[in-house]
Amino acid sequence: MPAAALPARLVRDTPPPRFGPGGAGTDGADGKDAAVAAERGASDAPQVRRGRLLIIDDEVVFSGSLRRLFSNEHDVTVVNRGRDALDQLRGGQRYDAILCDLVMPEVSGIELYSELTRIAPEQAACMIFLTGGTFSEKAQEFLDGIANRWFEKPCNLEQLKAAVREVIVRNGGR
Repeated sequence: MPAAALPARLVRDTPPPRFGPGGAGTDGADGKDAAVAAERGASDAPQVRRGRLLIIDDEVVFSGSLRRLFSNEHDVTVVNRGRDALDQLRGGQRYDAILCDLVMPEVSGIELYSELTRIAPEQAACMIFLTGGTFSEKAQEFLDGIANRWFEKPCNLEQLKAAVREVIVRNGGR
């Protein structure tokens, strides 16, 4: 089964689009509106420039997969420790979007976000969180209290790519 077709559960977002028989998005149950929707989507979609994407995840294999997924569209930097990411950001590195694992050793995604709200609030605003689904009540309260998008692993890769594109378009001037 291709990676994009893996079962996914988007935790905090809009419901996934319905799909017609050919796999294209559709407004109707029979899939006849798919071509019209695809044309409309292509012309209505915001222009996406090549962005700077930071991926922070302590799972080396997973972060490598994300690098491969995004590297055709964006300049990708992967960091496998929250502390290393924080050092880069404290040193002045800036990104258009940041994908960050929520639960990591040493410096968690929550701690990283909290520090960024203090030193670089525009960077905290461009974070998208990923979680493996096992997290504490504190983590759930954190996710419920932020405006940032977040996805549970495994997630729908097309929806994740769309979320990254949206953040990059929103931060288009960097």
